[in-house]
Amino acid sequence: MILKDLRLIGRERTIMSAMAILVFIASFSSIITFGLLVLYKPDFVTVSGVEIGIAGDCPILKTVADGKNYRTLDDALKDFYAGKIDAIIYLPNENLSATNFVTVFLPKDEITGIVASSKVKDTLKDYQRKMREIRGLPGDDGFRFVNPDFRRVDVKEGSSITFRFIYAVLIPLLVITTAIISGGLVVDLISEEHETRTLEVVLSTPMSFTEFISAKVVVSLTVSATLTLVWMILLWVNIGLSNPLLILLLSLSFSMIFASLGVVVTSILKDRERSQLVFSLIAISLVTASFTTPSMMAGVVARVSAGSQFSAIEFLTYPVIGSVLCAASVLLSERLYFWRSHQS
Repeated sequence: MILKDLRLIGRERTIMSAMAILVFIASFSSIITFGLLVLYKPDFVTVSGVEIGIAGDCPILKTVADGKNYRTLDDALKDFYAGKIDAIIYLPNENLSATNFVTVFLPKDEITGIVASSKVKDTLKDYQRKMREIRGLPGDDGFRFVNPDFRRVDVKEGSSITFRFIYAVLIPLLVITTAIISGGLVVDLISEEHETRTLEVVLSTPMSFTEFISAKVVVSLTVSATLTLVWMILLWVNIGLSNPLLILLLSLSFSMIFASLGVVVTSILKDRERSQLVFSLIAISLVTASFTTPSMMAGVVARVSAGSQFSAIEFLTYPVIGSVLCAASVLLSERLYFWRSHQS
Protein backbone atom coordinates (compact mmCIF):
# COMPACT_ATOMS: atom_id res chain seq x y z
CA MET A 1 0.00 0.00 0.00
CA ILE A 2 2.75 2.46 0.95
CA LEU A 3 4.84 1.74 -2.15
CA LYS A 4 1.75 1.99 -4.38
CA ASP A 5 0.84 5.40 -2.97
CA LEU A 6 4.41 6.67 -3.28
CA ARG A 7 4.42 5.72 -6.97
CA LEU A 8 1.08 7.47 -7.53
CA ILE A 9 2.20 10.76 -5.96
CA GLY A 10 3.79 11.74 -9.26
CA ARG A 11 0.31 12.00 -10.76
CA GLU A 12 -0.81 14.57 -8.18
CA ARG A 13 0.03 17.72 -10.11
CA THR A 14 -0.93 20.09 -7.31
CA ILE A 15 1.28 18.33 -4.79
CA MET A 16 4.19 18.04 -7.21
CA SER A 17 3.88 21.72 -8.16
CA ALA A 18 3.90 22.80 -4.52
CA MET A 19 6.97 20.66 -3.84
CA ALA A 20 8.75 22.09 -6.88
CA ILE A 21 8.02 25.64 -5.68
CA LEU A 22 9.52 24.88 -2.25
CA VAL A 23 12.67 23.46 -3.83
CA PHE A 24 12.94 26.51 -6.09
CA ILE A 25 12.56 28.91 -3.15
CA ALA A 26 15.21 27.06 -1.15
CA SER A 27 17.57 27.04 -4.16
CA PHE A 28 17.40 30.81 -4.61
CA SER A 29 16.56 31.83 -1.05
CA SER A 30 18.96 34.77 -0.81
CA ILE A 31 17.93 36.28 -4.15
CA ILE A 32 14.21 35.83 -3.51
CA THR A 33 14.38 37.33 -0.03
CA PHE A 34 16.41 40.28 -1.29
CA GLY A 35 13.80 40.88 -3.97
CA LEU A 36 10.97 40.76 -1.43
CA LEU A 37 12.71 43.39 0.68
CA VAL A 38 13.16 45.64 -2.34
CA LEU A 39 9.51 45.27 -3.34
CA TYR A 40 8.33 45.94 0.21
CA LYS A 41 10.22 49.22 0.42
CA PRO A 42 13.29 49.97 -1.72
CA ASP A 43 15.17 52.01 0.89
CA PHE A 44 15.08 49.05 3.31
CA VAL A 45 17.92 47.50 1.33
CA THR A 46 20.36 49.82 3.13
CA VAL A 47 20.34 51.11 6.66
CA SER A 48 20.58 54.65 5.27
CA GLY A 49 16.82 54.55 4.76
CA VAL A 50 16.24 54.27 8.51
CA GLU A 51 15.81 57.34 10.71
CA ILE A 52 16.85 57.04 14.37
CA GLY A 53 15.95 59.41 17.17
CA ILE A 54 18.38 60.12 20.04
CA ALA A 55 16.69 61.25 23.27
CA GLY A 56 18.03 62.38 26.65
CA ASP A 57 20.93 64.36 28.06
CA CYS A 58 23.68 62.63 26.08
CA PRO A 59 25.82 65.07 24.07
CA ILE A 60 28.52 62.55 23.13
CA LEU A 61 25.97 60.02 21.84
CA LYS A 62 24.17 62.72 19.86
CA THR A 63 27.46 63.78 18.33
CA VAL A 64 28.33 60.25 17.23
CA ALA A 65 24.86 59.13 16.13
CA ASP A 66 23.47 59.88 12.69
CA GLY A 67 19.91 60.70 13.70
CA LYS A 68 17.43 63.25 14.96
CA ASN A 69 18.07 64.69 18.42
CA TYR A 70 15.35 65.08 21.07
CA ARG A 71 15.49 66.72 24.46
CA THR A 72 13.00 64.34 26.12
CA LEU A 73 11.79 60.81 25.52
CA ASP A 74 8.17 61.99 25.17
CA ASP A 75 9.11 64.17 22.21
CA ALA A 76 10.88 61.27 20.54
CA LEU A 77 7.97 58.90 21.18
CA LYS A 78 5.52 61.29 19.52
CA ASP A 79 7.53 61.21 16.29
CA PHE A 80 8.10 57.46 16.69
CA TYR A 81 4.39 56.64 16.85
CA ALA A 82 3.71 59.15 14.06
CA GLY A 83 6.11 57.25 11.82
CA LYS A 84 8.61 60.11 11.47
CA ILE A 85 11.43 58.04 12.97
CA ASP A 86 11.97 54.28 12.91
CA ALA A 87 13.76 53.72 16.23
CA ILE A 88 14.79 55.53 19.42
CA ILE A 89 17.96 55.33 21.49
CA TYR A 90 17.26 56.77 24.93
CA LEU A 91 20.05 57.71 27.36
CA PRO A 92 18.66 59.90 30.21
CA ASN A 93 21.98 61.07 31.67
CA GLU A 94 25.30 60.42 30.03
CA ASN A 95 28.12 59.52 32.40
CA LEU A 96 31.67 59.88 31.13
CA SER A 97 33.23 57.82 33.92
CA ALA A 98 30.74 55.04 34.58
CA THR A 99 28.50 52.56 32.77
CA ASN A 100 25.78 54.03 30.57
CA PHE A 101 22.52 52.11 30.12
CA VAL A 102 20.53 52.90 27.00
CA THR A 103 16.94 51.95 26.16
CA VAL A 104 16.12 51.13 22.55
CA PHE A 105 12.63 51.38 21.03
CA LEU A 106 12.04 49.39 17.84
CA PRO A 107 8.90 49.15 15.66
CA LYS A 108 6.60 46.13 15.74
CA ASP A 109 6.88 45.81 11.96
CA GLU A 110 9.31 42.92 11.55
CA ILE A 111 11.14 44.08 8.43
CA THR A 112 11.57 47.66 9.64
CA GLY A 113 12.67 46.34 13.03
CA ILE A 114 15.40 44.18 11.48
CA VAL A 115 16.87 47.07 9.52
CA ALA A 116 16.48 49.59 12.36
CA SER A 117 18.18 47.26 14.83
CA SER A 118 21.13 46.95 12.47
CA LYS A 119 21.60 50.71 12.38
CA VAL A 120 21.12 50.99 16.16
CA LYS A 121 23.83 48.39 16.67
CA ASP A 122 26.23 50.27 14.37
CA THR A 123 25.47 53.51 16.22
CA LEU A 124 26.16 51.96 19.60
CA LYS A 125 29.41 50.48 18.32
CA ASP A 126 30.53 53.93 17.24
CA TYR A 127 29.48 55.31 20.63
CA GLN A 128 31.45 52.62 22.43
CA ARG A 129 34.59 53.44 20.45
CA LYS A 130 34.16 57.16 21.16
CA MET A 131 33.69 56.61 24.91
CA ARG A 132 36.77 54.38 25.06
CA GLU A 133 38.74 57.11 23.30
CA ILE A 134 37.51 59.77 25.77
CA ARG A 135 38.35 57.56 28.78
CA GLY A 136 41.78 56.76 27.40
CA LEU A 137 41.17 53.04 27.10
CA PRO A 138 43.43 51.29 24.60
CA GLY A 139 42.06 49.54 21.53
CA ASP A 140 38.61 48.09 21.06
CA ASP A 141 37.62 44.92 22.93
CA GLY A 142 34.61 44.35 20.70
CA PHE A 143 30.88 44.76 21.09
CA ARG A 144 29.32 42.47 23.68
CA PHE A 145 25.68 41.42 23.99
CA VAL A 146 24.22 40.48 27.37
CA ASN A 147 20.78 39.29 28.50
CA PRO A 148 18.72 41.03 31.25
CA ASP A 149 20.78 39.09 33.85
CA PHE A 150 23.99 40.57 32.37
CA ARG A 151 25.16 37.21 31.12
CA ARG A 152 26.96 37.34 27.81
CA VAL A 153 25.00 36.21 24.75
CA ASP A 154 26.84 35.17 21.59
CA VAL A 155 25.39 36.88 18.52
CA LYS A 156 26.68 36.07 15.06
CA GLU A 157 28.36 39.07 13.45
CA GLY A 158 28.22 40.03 9.81
CA SER A 159 24.65 38.85 9.33
CA SER A 160 23.01 40.75 6.51
CA ILE A 161 19.37 41.81 6.53
CA THR A 162 18.64 39.14 3.95
CA PHE A 163 20.25 36.47 6.13
CA ARG A 164 18.13 37.38 9.15
CA PHE A 165 14.96 37.69 7.09
CA ILE A 166 15.49 34.14 5.87
CA TYR A 167 15.68 32.83 9.43
CA ALA A 168 12.76 34.88 10.71
CA VAL A 169 10.34 34.33 7.84
CA LEU A 170 11.46 32.06 5.02
CA ILE A 171 12.55 28.96 6.92
CA PRO A 172 9.41 28.88 9.13
CA LEU A 173 7.29 29.21 5.99
CA LEU A 174 9.18 26.34 4.33
CA VAL A 175 8.59 24.11 7.36
CA ILE A 176 4.90 25.01 7.66
CA THR A 177 4.27 24.73 3.91
CA THR A 178 5.87 21.29 3.93
CA ALA A 179 3.47 20.31 6.70
CA ILE A 180 0.50 21.64 4.72
CA ILE A 181 1.60 19.60 1.69
CA SER A 182 1.74 16.54 3.93
CA GLY A 183 -1.79 17.14 5.18
CA GLY A 184 -3.12 17.84 1.69
CA LEU A 185 -1.54 14.63 0.46
CA VAL A 186 -3.36 12.63 3.14
CA VAL A 187 -6.63 14.23 2.06
CA ASP A 188 -6.03 13.26 -1.58
CA LEU A 189 -4.92 9.70 -0.80
CA ILE A 190 -7.87 8.88 1.47
CA SER A 191 -10.56 10.68 -0.55
CA GLU A 192 -9.40 8.91 -3.71
CA GLU A 193 -10.01 5.54 -2.07
CA HIS A 194 -13.53 6.66 -1.11
CA GLU A 195 -14.37 8.13 -4.53
CA THR A 196 -13.06 5.16 -6.54
CA ARG A 197 -14.74 2.75 -4.07
CA THR A 198 -11.52 0.79 -3.65
CA LEU A 199 -11.60 1.06 0.14
CA GLU A 200 -13.90 -1.96 0.47
CA VAL A 201 -11.64 -3.97 -1.82
CA VAL A 202 -8.60 -3.10 0.26
CA LEU A 203 -10.37 -4.00 3.49
CA SER A 204 -11.40 -7.36 2.04
CA THR A 205 -7.73 -8.29 2.25
CA PRO A 206 -5.97 -9.05 5.57
CA MET A 207 -5.24 -5.30 5.89
CA SER A 208 -7.23 -3.64 8.68
CA PHE A 209 -8.72 -0.15 8.54
CA THR A 210 -6.15 1.07 11.06
CA GLU A 211 -3.33 -0.23 8.86
CA PHE A 212 -4.98 1.41 5.83
CA ILE A 213 -5.11 4.88 7.42
CA SER A 214 -1.68 4.47 9.01
CA ALA A 215 -0.22 3.66 5.59
CA LYS A 216 -1.58 6.93 4.19
CA VAL A 217 -0.04 8.88 7.07
CA VAL A 218 3.30 7.12 6.66
CA VAL A 219 3.33 8.01 2.95
CA SER A 220 2.69 11.69 3.71
CA LEU A 221 5.39 11.76 6.41
CA THR A 222 7.86 10.05 4.06
CA VAL A 223 7.23 12.75 1.47
CA SER A 224 7.53 15.42 4.17
CA ALA A 225 10.87 14.06 5.42
CA THR A 226 12.28 13.78 1.89
CA LEU A 227 11.14 17.27 0.92
CA THR A 228 12.53 18.72 4.17
CA LEU A 229 15.91 17.09 3.59
CA VAL A 230 16.05 18.50 0.05
CA TRP A 231 15.33 22.12 0.97
CA MET A 232 17.50 21.90 4.10
CA ILE A 233 20.48 20.83 1.98
CA LEU A 234 19.81 23.67 -0.46
CA LEU A 235 19.55 26.21 2.37
CA TRP A 236 22.71 24.87 3.98
CA VAL A 237 24.57 25.35 0.69
CA ASN A 238 23.18 28.89 0.26
CA ILE A 239 23.27 30.41 3.74
CA GLY A 240 24.10 27.77 6.34
CA LEU A 241 21.75 26.14 8.80
CA SER A 242 21.97 25.40 12.52
CA ASN A 243 20.53 22.29 14.21
CA PRO A 244 19.49 20.43 11.01
CA LEU A 245 18.36 17.31 12.89
CA LEU A 246 16.16 19.37 15.19
CA ILE A 247 14.65 21.19 12.21
CA LEU A 248 13.90 17.85 10.56
CA LEU A 249 12.19 16.64 13.74
CA LEU A 250 10.15 19.85 13.98
CA SER A 251 9.14 19.58 10.33
CA LEU A 252 7.97 16.00 10.85
CA SER A 253 6.11 17.04 14.00
CA PHE A 254 4.22 19.79 12.18
CA SER A 255 3.54 17.38 9.32
CA MET A 256 2.02 14.94 11.79
CA ILE A 257 -0.26 17.69 13.09
CA PHE A 258 -1.48 18.63 9.60
CA ALA A 259 -1.68 14.99 8.48
CA SER A 260 -3.90 14.27 11.49
CA LEU A 261 -6.11 17.17 10.48
CA GLY A 262 -6.30 15.74 6.95
CA VAL A 263 -7.29 12.31 8.28
CA VAL A 264 -10.10 13.68 10.45
CA VAL A 265 -11.50 16.04 7.79
CA THR A 266 -11.49 13.39 5.06
CA SER A 267 -12.97 10.73 7.33
CA ILE A 268 -15.91 13.04 8.03
CA LEU A 269 -16.49 14.53 4.55
CA LYS A 270 -15.07 11.78 2.28
CA ASP A 271 -15.15 13.65 -1.06
CA ARG A 272 -11.99 15.46 -2.16
CA GLU A 273 -13.34 18.92 -2.98
CA ARG A 274 -15.09 19.55 0.33
CA SER A 275 -12.26 17.94 2.30
CA GLN A 276 -9.59 20.07 0.63
CA LEU A 277 -11.66 23.24 1.15
CA VAL A 278 -12.21 22.63 4.87
CA PHE A 279 -8.63 21.49 5.34
CA SER A 280 -7.32 24.63 3.62
CA LEU A 281 -9.45 26.94 5.77
CA ILE A 282 -8.28 25.32 8.99
CA ALA A 283 -4.67 25.24 7.76
CA ILE A 284 -4.75 28.98 7.02
CA SER A 285 -5.95 29.65 10.56
CA LEU A 286 -3.15 27.49 12.01
CA VAL A 287 -0.51 29.22 9.88
CA THR A 288 -1.74 32.64 11.02
CA ALA A 289 -1.67 31.53 14.66
CA SER A 290 1.83 30.07 14.27
CA PHE A 291 3.33 33.56 13.88
CA THR A 292 1.56 35.13 16.88
CA THR A 293 4.02 34.33 19.70
CA PRO A 294 7.66 33.14 19.90
CA SER A 295 6.55 29.80 21.37
CA MET A 296 4.31 28.97 18.41
CA MET A 297 5.50 26.97 15.39
CA ALA A 298 7.18 29.76 13.41
CA GLY A 299 8.94 31.24 16.42
CA VAL A 300 10.43 27.94 17.56
CA VAL A 301 11.59 27.06 14.03
CA ALA A 302 13.22 30.48 13.62
CA ARG A 303 15.17 30.19 16.86
CA VAL A 304 16.23 26.58 16.26
CA SER A 305 17.38 27.23 12.69
CA ALA A 306 19.30 30.36 13.69
CA GLY A 307 21.01 28.64 16.62
CA SER A 308 19.28 30.93 19.11
CA GLN A 309 18.05 30.04 22.61
CA PHE A 310 14.97 27.85 23.04
CA SER A 311 13.68 25.71 25.88
CA ALA A 312 13.34 21.93 25.81
CA ILE A 313 9.64 22.26 26.65
CA GLU A 314 9.02 24.53 23.66
CA PHE A 315 10.77 22.11 21.34
CA LEU A 316 9.38 18.82 22.69
CA THR A 317 5.80 20.09 22.80
CA TYR A 318 5.33 19.68 19.06
CA PRO A 319 6.63 16.09 18.65
CA VAL A 320 4.37 15.06 21.54
CA ILE A 321 1.34 16.89 20.13
CA GLY A 322 1.98 15.48 16.65
CA SER A 323 2.29 11.89 17.90
CA VAL A 324 -0.84 12.13 20.06
CA LEU A 325 -2.90 13.71 17.28
CA CYS A 326 -1.77 11.07 14.77
CA ALA A 327 -2.85 8.24 17.05
CA ALA A 328 -6.12 9.98 17.94
CA SER A 329 -6.98 10.77 14.30
CA VAL A 330 -6.45 7.15 13.21
CA LEU A 331 -8.62 5.91 16.08
CA LEU A 332 -11.36 8.46 15.33
CA SER A 333 -11.29 7.62 11.63
CA GLU A 334 -11.66 3.93 12.38
CA ARG A 335 -14.63 4.50 14.68
CA LEU A 336 -16.34 6.75 12.14
CA TYR A 337 -15.94 4.14 9.43
CA PHE A 338 -17.36 1.27 11.48
CA TRP A 339 -20.16 3.47 12.82
CA ARG A 340 -21.21 4.31 9.26
CA SER A 341 -20.93 0.64 8.29
CA HIS A 342 -23.33 -0.35 11.07
CA GLN A 343 -25.70 2.50 10.17
CA SER A 344 -25.91 1.35 6.56
